[in-house]
Formats: sequence, C-alpha cells, structure tokens
Amino acid sequence: MTPEVSLFFFYSAFFIPFIVQERFQKWFILTMLLAMSGCLTVTLIFYNFSHFFTLILFYAVIVMILIGNKRMVKNRKLKQELDEKNRHINVLIAEQERNRIGQDLHDTLGHVFASLSLKSELAMKLIDQDTDKAKKEMETVNQLSKEALHKVRNIINDLKVQSFEEEVQGMEALLENANFEFHFTHKEKARVLSPSKQSILAMILREALNNVIKHSGATKVCCSLEEDQETITLTVHDNGRGLESNTNLYSIEQRVTRVNGALKVTNDKGLKVQITVPRGDQL
Repeated sequence: MTPEVSLFFFYSAFFIPFIVQERFQKWFILTMLLAMSGCLTVTLIFYNFSHFFTLILFYAVIVMILIGNKRMVKNRKLKQELDEKNRHINVLIAEQERNRIGQDLHDTLGHVFASLSLKSELAMKLIDQDTDKAKKEMETVNQLSKEALHKVRNIINDLKVQSFEEEVQGMEALLENANFEFHFTHKEKARVLSPSKQSILAMILREALNNVIKHSGATKVCCSLEEDQETITLTVHDNGRGLESNTNLYSIEQRVTRVNGALKVTNDKGLKVQITVPRGDQL
C-alpha cells in the first residue's frame, strides 16, 4: 500500500480531536491505530520493504499530528475554562466592591444625614421663636454638610487604585501634619502582591492609621512589612492607650477576610495590629 492510499488517516488526525466528542475519541483513536497496523501488515506481506518503511514514516507523522492536535484542543479548552473562572472572579470582586462602597456610605454618611435632618427641623422650629439659636443650628447644618462632602471625596479617593507604597507616602504626609512620629520599614515588599491585594492592604493601613489619629492618644507609629515564602505581614504599632475591651476593628476585619488573611490585635505598650495575607494572586 502507498501513502496516498492512507490519506484517510491524515484526515482522521484532524477529524478526531476537533470533531469527535472527547468521551468517544479513545475508541476512534484505537480503531485508527488498528487500521494502521492492518495496513502495515498488508504492506509488509504483499509489497517490498521500501513501501513498508515509507508507510511507517508517513504514519509516524500522522500520529504526531494527532497528538499535537489533541494538545491544542486541550489547551484551548483549559484557556476557555480559565477565562470563565476569571470572569466569575471579576464578577465576585465587583460585587464585593459594591458591598464595600455601600457599607462605607452607610457607615460614613448615614449618621451625618440623620443629624442634618434633625438640625434643620430644629432650626425651622426655632426660627420664629429664637433667631440666634436657629442661626447656630443652621451653622451646624452648614458644618455637617461640609464634613459630608469631605467624607464623600474620601470614599471616591478610596476607589482609585493606588499602589501600597503610594498609600504609605500619602499617610506619611497626613501623620506629619497631625504631629505624629511615623516610621515604615520594608514598604517595598508589597510589590510581590497583585495590584488588587495592594489596594486592599492600603485600605487596611489607612483605616488602622486613621484609628490611631482619632482614638489612640499616641505620638508615635511604627509600621513594617515582613514576608516569608507564603505570606506577607503588615504590622501597625502605636504608643497610645491601646484597645479597650469589647472593642473590635470591624472594618479592618472585613477587608482582611476579603484577602483570606488573618488579623491579630494585642495591647503591647500601645496598640499592635498585625495583618497577615497570602502572597498568591487569588482573592
């Protein structure tokens, strides 16, 4: 038999991987190999050795093409599955971000608008009875509205993706203006994290340092990043009064959970907050 007669096997090397369902492919391949063996046997018996040797080379090329096509189909399928998983992850990230924004808006602006409503109602009642008091209430309303605007701008800034090192620089300026002594060692180690994890870790750092400014009574803050083969640990340690009992860091806990991390809070000559996150890209 000549190679031209066996072109059927050449076409099969494309037909089986691309057309036949995966669960049936092994039977088609087995049938194809048995047919090849039969052709080789007939060639060896009825034709000379040169025909047999040529046919072996031809069939070897066909088998290599078959293997290559199967790998191509497999890689294409794996890529499709990976793309689908990435789309699903992006949907989950977007959903988590919407929940976070909603929570931030509720926590930040809910009480402000409640106060605005109460103060404006009180001012309306006082305007005919005590003009001076009504004026003071309206001044309070004006101040609350300015604070609300400032907080909305902060929330919008939170949505902007910044690297961890950029966030450290921003917080360094803020703490300096608030007369805090601030030190941060090994901030460059955050570069091993994905941009999404750097962003979340930056939010955690901002939340922790804002707590220090507002509640700690501290004068000094020391922060660091330490890494091992699997994790990175952010430490924020101040010299303030520490954390009171029955007080939790709810916002920080939520963000740590988002990156599958661990939070450790201790009172050690001030408040010491340690956040450990895995180094992988997955959230």
